[in-house]
Amino acid sequence: MISKFLKRNWIFYIFGFGFLALNATINTQVPQALGDAISLLESGAAKNDVMRQALIIGLIGVAAFVTRFIWRTFIIGTARRLDCWLRERLYTKFQHLPISFYANKSSGDLMAYAINDINAVRLTFGPALAMSFNGIVTATISIVTMILEVDPILTVLALLPVPFTIIYTTISGRIVRRKFSAVQALFSKLSGFVNESISGIRIIKAFATEDARNEEFSKISSDMRDANISLVYTSSMVNPVIKATFGLSYALALIFGGQAVIEGTLDTGTLVTFLGLLLLVQNPVVQLGDIINRVQRGLASYKRLKSIDDEISIPESEFEETDEDSVIEGKDITVKDLTFTYPDGEKPALNNISFTIKSGSTIGIAGATGSGKTTLIATLAKLLPAPDGSILFGDADINETRASTLRKDIGYVPQDGFLFSATIAQNIAFCDESPDMEKIKTASDLACITIDEKTFSNGYETEVGERGTHLSGGQKQRISLARAFYRTPSLLLLDDTLSAVDTVTEQTMLKNIKDLPNTELYKDKKSRPTTVIISHKLSAIEDCDEILYMDNGEIAERGTHKELMDKQGLYAKMYELQHMSDTIKIDE
Repeated sequence: MISKFLKRNWIFYIFGFGFLALNATINTQVPQALGDAISLLESGAAKNDVMRQALIIGLIGVAAFVTRFIWRTFIIGTARRLDCWLRERLYTKFQHLPISFYANKSSGDLMAYAINDINAVRLTFGPALAMSFNGIVTATISIVTMILEVDPILTVLALLPVPFTIIYTTISGRIVRRKFSAVQALFSKLSGFVNESISGIRIIKAFATEDARNEEFSKISSDMRDANISLVYTSSMVNPVIKATFGLSYALALIFGGQAVIEGTLDTGTLVTFLGLLLLVQNPVVQLGDIINRVQRGLASYKRLKSIDDEISIPESEFEETDEDSVIEGKDITVKDLTFTYPDGEKPALNNISFTIKSGSTIGIAGATGSGKTTLIATLAKLLPAPDGSILFGDADINETRASTLRKDIGYVPQDGFLFSATIAQNIAFCDESPDMEKIKTASDLACITIDEKTFSNGYETEVGERGTHLSGGQKQRISLARAFYRTPSLLLLDDTLSAVDTVTEQTMLKNIKDLPNTELYKDKKSRPTTVIISHKLSAIEDCDEILYMDNGEIAERGTHKELMDKQGLYAKMYELQHMSDTIKIDE
């Protein structure tokens, strides 16, 4: 996954690592320059020689500053671009994944991918990568200098404790990776719980379950606290162990190096140089703990992101613009032996479904909850995969048709009437980058939306709130319907769209749907739209050209309202029960 990014941005890393190596080399000259200065002072050198050495130290500092600025710009800046690239790639992937993917994923988990996981990968390919390379170069130059220019034996004695530190740090890193994965999982759970609680705040308050939800939140929060403390405990042990080890290294260097100075086999300036180089070796080893922590976290997060990237997308460029003609307008829709089973389902949600929808006709679909109605129209909109040859628009197989070509001519209104956190006008013209206000008003009128100061204080510019929380259920459904009308679709899919409106409004909206071809919206259309209406209220579909009554994923009955009533089957029984219920309500 990241290889694609690196292929396009490798040159930035090359320049960055080049300047990083130069910076590390310059930094290793500081102990030598400082040691030379002390040797000059100890030998009573001339003032000019001392000033010249001071100037050299100053120039080394300036060179270190410049090269550090450049390598950070290249490496850390590129890591930031990687962060943006991964986030955009992840968002695009989310858009291309089928609806079935989201059935088993919580919003909190998906938010964790986009925030924590991507940030962890950025830190790995930015700071951690830079610290690793800098540490290798700095330690290598420092150790070689200590061996060649100071004393090999003293170098070995001083570095003797270091291998034990590296082994400890490596083991700790593996533990950190495991604990970090647990923290990420709890973060996903916590985010999902908070998001769900905010979205369902009305239900929580209506059922007075605030205290119970608070206790559940506290439990998840406590689990996350404990997991983080466990992670921090393991991480925080690394640096103290490393510094304690190098404390022993300094002690050995001072004992044996100091003895050499006393004996005259080593001058004070050289010992200062050695201690300075030992400090440069210490820094990468101290950073090793942080590097391993970040790399282990990054690997854990990359594995999670890779699992998303490996998910099978809808096999086409479904959001790519195309100039192809509509495959729906003026075409019959044929459904032939359609069978569909959800990935985690034990039995088919749809089983051998076959029917034909004549172009411009209106078909009603009824049936008990769970009978497969929503699944059926989801396959028509290509939101769920259908077997090859099972759905045809004219002669075109749905699986050989771009989803973008198909959906730009479909008006789909889901059961929940989902609205975005925007204005009424923006929600209605959601599919249009250049909204037409007159078209918005026409679509609103057809959906029986009353826009006045009493109902909506800011008219069409009224904010609907997140998921339309400022509106009633009926208002949300009508705005969703207006959004479908605005698109002037050739195929209108209505999934129980009229469930939250009163009978009078329902009949008005049904009349408007029937009269769509005669409205200003459809003046440029060659044929009337084909309409599929799912409704639990049979009064909403009794005037349809054909009605399908579904039961356990199969079409149990089909025909016009009169034909189904004459059969006295499942449809007739449900209709009579609803009619009886309505009669009782009127009598009351």
